[in-house]
Amino acid sequence: MGDKPRKLQADVAVVGSGPGGATVARELARQGKKVAILERGKNPRWTGNLLSTFFIMDKRSLLFPRGSVRVGRALTTGGSSAIYCGPAVPPPEWIKAKYQIDLGEFVEEARREIGIKPLPERLIGPAAQRIMAAARDLGFNWNPMDKFIDPEKCELKCPHCMLGCSKGAIWNARKSIEEAVGLGATLVNQALVQEVLRENGRATGVSALTPHGPLRVEARVTVLAAGGMATPLLLRRAGLTEAGQGLFVDPLIITYGNCKGLCSGRDIPMTAGTVEFAPEGIIMTDLAYPWAFYLLNAYWKGWRYVPKVLGYNSTIGIMTKVRDALGGRVNPDGTVSKTITDEDRQKLEKGAAMAEKILKRAGADPRSIYTSPVGAAHPGGTVRIGQGVDSDLQTPIQNLYVCDTSIIPEPLGLPPVWTLIAFGKRLARKLASAV
Repeated sequence: MGDKPRKLQADVAVVGSGPGGATVARELARQGKKVAILERGKNPRWTGNLLSTFFIMDKRSLLFPRGSVRVGRALTTGGSSAIYCGPAVPPPEWIKAKYQIDLGEFVEEARREIGIKPLPERLIGPAAQRIMAAARDLGFNWNPMDKFIDPEKCELKCPHCMLGCSKGAIWNARKSIEEAVGLGATLVNQALVQEVLRENGRATGVSALTPHGPLRVEARVTVLAAGGMATPLLLRRAGLTEAGQGLFVDPLIITYGNCKGLCSGRDIPMTAGTVEFAPEGIIMTDLAYPWAFYLLNAYWKGWRYVPKVLGYNSTIGIMTKVRDALGGRVNPDGTVSKTITDEDRQKLEKGAAMAEKILKRAGADPRSIYTSPVGAAHPGGTVRIGQGVDSDLQTPIQNLYVCDTSIIPEPLGLPPVWTLIAFGKRLARKLASAV
């Protein structure tokens, strides 16, 4: 016989602490609701370097992927927002036009609260400046991008956004979790949620395994915000068998070239770019992976590319991200099976060709230019609005909601954080009067 589970009582149980779940938790804690947050990962205080980043990455998806695309994610308080570059792109207009979901009020509220705006010129690094000038010379509408970064805390010579901002300059979901906890919410780390508890067709909480034994959280409302790969698994166990069928992953590549005296890896990443091709599913921005991930990408590209890491300190890069087709699935072990279609590859190749022209104009050695293997950033669409959840984000199980990339009804092709914050604020407003 197993250990008797500990129990927590809450108004709302939130599974996952990424941007969507963290926003719901904070907003409801502000309203005086009793909130329990369950996070699968740990809550390390040591961030901002390669070693700490490796410890919070999901090594299964990073090192041993299934299928032809690699989807990296972080398992920690704040989810993958703990290791992102802070780009801020508002929700696409089609969410309102096609699905009658108006997020405008919540988008602007987030802009004011977080201080979303482009970085000042002093924080746009030399490589990014050169790339922007070259792109403009070629006629691209290439401009500084909105960022989730406080410029007063940011330093130009600290380009470690992707490793976790050690200076607290980048907003991430951990900040909302910390505020929620300060207002009385309970955060349980290393909580591997096993199932949604149900009674008479209603969700009544969740059960989880923790280092201290089984845990049972009883709640009037449950919000699944564990991400596009984990949320559908919990819904399948709850009897929603279609969850996880079809997903988008926002495929991306980085085109690199050697340019003497410049290094994108020393700049704050993703400070300027273009979304002028977003309607056809392409966005571009300056970016180079930190050197260890750059080496890993070179290895994935092929052994003969590995020596390129020796030239890392004179490498500049441009990322191309595309809106892919829905397809594939989330597997029972939580990994994804996802192939890149011919149409997706054509978009990536178009972006790579444009990036190559820009890099050459910026002064990169044409012989050094190469493009990384296809990666992926934001798995979602696995519990889509109109299929897995309704427009209020409620599943067919009463009192069970979803608020992460799973609910986005069509491939996004854009950084999803601002969209998820807006959805989280909207959902929290609904739930505040229901619990």
